[in-house]
Amino acid sequence: MHEMALVQNIIDIVLQEMDKYEVEKLQAINLAVGRMSAAVPEQLQMCFEILTTDHKLTGTKLNIRMVPVTYKCWECEKEFTSAGITFTCPFCESPNPEIIFGRELKIESIEVVD
Repeated sequence: MHEMALVQNIIDIVLQEMDKYEVEKLQAINLAVGRMSAAVPEQLQMCFEILTTDHKLTGTKLNIRMVPVTYKCWECEKEFTSAGITFTCPFCESPNPEIIFGRELKIESIEVVD
């Protein structure tokens, strides 16, 4: 389960930012997770709960926004989404669309408790 290592890295980054800005408590951590990132949202949630038990981040919510797979066609320059991998543009049938979104796993924002 690689999600445990991913979540540990997220926690480490968040703790560094909390120290940097002298923040004591967070309300939420907001992630963007691409559908092709190979990260399972339920596993991320479970790992976060396990790793933040009796921790500075106990009670912090982990919000996950799933990012659809989005392509750009370099022939007609249109963008489109797909449920999976595609090799042709649905608009011009060009064989060279490129994935521009859907592989990311990033911290979008951190919400601080007032």
